[in-house]
This record gives sequence, structure tokens and C-alpha cells, in this order.
Amino acid sequence: MSTSAGRPERRKFFRIDDDVYLEYHRLEEADYQQRLTQPPGLRHDSSGLALQLHSLTTQSSNILSQIRKRDPDVGQYLAIIDRKLELLSRALLGSQLGHISGPNTHANLSGNGIAFLCGEQLAQDSKLELRLMLFPGNTVVHALGRVIHCLGGLTISPQPYRIGVEFTHIAEIAREALIRHTLELQSARLRREKEQRKDTR
Repeated sequence: MSTSAGRPERRKFFRIDDDVYLEYHRLEEADYQQRLTQPPGLRHDSSGLALQLHSLTTQSSNILSQIRKRDPDVGQYLAIIDRKLELLSRALLGSQLGHISGPNTHANLSGNGIAFLCGEQLAQDSKLELRLMLFPGNTVVHALGRVIHCLGGLTISPQPYRIGVEFTHIAEIAREALIRHTLELQSARLRREKEQRKDTR
């Protein structure tokens, strides 16, 4: 399932600040409208394959946990196979996206959109094609989006504009990866805060 320009979803998603790798480029309206008529799908490259493998690993994690309890040796063997597949997908992804060394943008992220600082002004309702990489899992997400606001004059830095983008065309598996990432990141931060409170007692 995806959102569309005509009937955008209004579901609410948890939002979190994160450091991500972000690329975007503007689309002409005709090109954007043509893209909207096509299923969002997944890119037919290693990034799409890596996303699907990661989703399958997540889906099978509960089953693997049950197998480990019943038969630790079999569970350990299956965990090793999972790890091999993860390393393979990362190697394939790295060969295609080797220029990405880490995050380049601090963003506010959710399953419904992204907000980020930018060096150029983007008009409201501008259409974008976006590519995100999430860390540390190197999950790559492709989406189409619409600029819903562009706030200027916030800073005197090289990136004075804050751009808010609503995802308008995104594969459901990609949206689920974004939601999972934000929840995992929040859980990790809460655990760290709990440990820090213990240390100060």
C-alpha cells in the first residue's frame, strides 16, 4: 500500500530526530504525476534486495527465538545463516553505494515524512524524489514526496532552510522499515537514559 497525491493517508506516526544520509532531486510536475500512476514497488537493485532481506529477517526473528529454545544447535545454525545473508546484502549494497561513508543530514523522521535543514529554498508543493540511508543497519529507502513547508531565516549557517516533506509514494515495506527504525532508535535512547540515571544514583 502507498499514499497517493489524490487521497493521502492521514495516519499519525511516531517522529524522532536522527542522523541519516539523504539525497533528493526535484521533479517536474508531469514526471511526478507519471510516477504516481506506477506502483511504488522497490528499486530493482541491491538496495531493494537489502530492504526485503532485512524485512524477512525481522519477520522470522520470533520463530528463530522459539527454535533456539527447543533446539539450541539448530537455532545457532539458523542464526549464522541469517548473519551470512546480512553480510552479503551489505556487501552488495556497499558495492553500489560506496560513496556513502555515513550520515550527511540531521533530520526529523517518521513513517509519513521527513524534515531537514537545507541550503536551498524549496517552494511549497515542490515534488521530490528522495533516497534515505538509515544507520547503523544501512537500510535504504526510496520515496516520492511533496514539500509541505519551507521555513527560512532560521540560522545563518550554510543550511538556513528547514524543509518539511510528506511522503506521497512509498512502498509499504519501506514505510515499515522507517517505522521500525524510529521505534528501535527510541527504545535504544530510553535504555541509555535509564542506565545513565542508574549511574548517577
